[in-house]
Amino acid sequence: MKKNILATIMVCSIALTAVASPSVALADSVDVQIKQQDEKINALKGQQDKAQAEINALESKVASVNEKVSSLEAKQVELSQDTEKLQSEIATLKIRIAKREKSIQKQARDAQTNGQSTNYVNAVLEADSLSDAISRVHAMSTIVNANNDLVKQQKRDQQSVEQNIQENEAKISEMASTQQELQSQKDSLAAQQAELNVLKTTLAAEQATAEGDKAKLNKQKEEAKAAQIKVLKAQQSASEKATAPTAVKADNASDEKKTDAIKDSSTSTSEKPNSPVQETKPVEKPTADTSTPSSDSSTSPGSTSSNGGGIDHSGSGNMYAVGQCTWYVKSVAPWVGTYWGNGCQWGASAAADGYTVNSTPATGAVVVFAAGQSVGGQWTADGTYGHVAYVDSYNAANNTITISQGGTGFSSPTGPNTQTISASGYTYIHR
Repeated sequence: MKKNILATIMVCSIALTAVASPSVALADSVDVQIKQQDEKINALKGQQDKAQAEINALESKVASVNEKVSSLEAKQVELSQDTEKLQSEIATLKIRIAKREKSIQKQARDAQTNGQSTNYVNAVLEADSLSDAISRVHAMSTIVNANNDLVKQQKRDQQSVEQNIQENEAKISEMASTQQELQSQKDSLAAQQAELNVLKTTLAAEQATAEGDKAKLNKQKEEAKAAQIKVLKAQQSASEKATAPTAVKADNASDEKKTDAIKDSSTSTSEKPNSPVQETKPVEKPTADTSTPSSDSSTSPGSTSSNGGGIDHSGSGNMYAVGQCTWYVKSVAPWVGTYWGNGCQWGASAAADGYTVNSTPATGAVVVFAAGQSVGGQWTADGTYGHVAYVDSYNAANNTITISQGGTGFSSPTGPNTQTISASGYTYIHR
């Protein structure tokens, strides 16, 4: 009887110990992994803090550059206004020069036909008295001096045109340089900030993964402890049943000692394996596609009529401010003048350059809107600068024109913005 009881106790203890030992070992192994995971999480937090510090520094730099950007943008506006002013002054001077040139040429022809000295002699001979002769000679001298002053003023205006053109081109060059610097600053900051944001996101993802792994390990640990407690309870219950009072009391003490010895051996045979922690794979940084599609705004839409004898400015380049109506028309009709001024001045400027200017609509012509003039009853041209557009087509049956245009008031300032309006009541410049 005693041998059977002892054998039963030993079998139960060995079986339960075999179940409990892996649970204890697993719990200990998970503790090691949790510690390693905590170290990894702390390291990732440190890297995140460092990345955040870099982001904060960059944001401070961004604020500084934004101030510079605002200053440069204000300068761009000022330069654009100066350019418009110079364009207007140049156009006014060129119109004045063209009109004065006709007067000078007429006087030169008169002098060659009649002879200056003959005029003086005739004035003296035809005088009624000496005082009348003196008056006539004085009048002739006044006319000659006036003509000389006219020629001198002509030269001064021509010099002013050249000077204003040089100044205008210098300002346009400065605007282009400023715009390039602005874009470079913005692109550089955007690239750096994007890179740091990617780094921060990557570290956050790694930390989330690490914390998720830690949560799984904690769950495994709790499950192992629960299994261990369950096994120990079962082991204790089996031991109690095996050591219940029997008829042979003299052997109870000996059996209890053996049971305790077995119980001690079952709790001291567990091992603590050191399982490596599985490393999480870092998130790869995405690469941004910074390529942008290119556009060519130099193609002229529509067709043009035959050259009417005006000066062809195709090789002069586009010196108008980008985004203005004058810039758009010059880009699609290169033959128009480089310095014709504001839109409302183009008719007079074109006439001074020898172009046909009238109220007859035609495909390929430039349509001029006076300051404050209604554009097809749909909107009104600027009250100071007027407006110009390119005639893509003319429908004689309906007496309408379809125009393309640019300007700051449109959704696309650099054009083309198309519109169909009545053809009557406007000035047209014909090539």
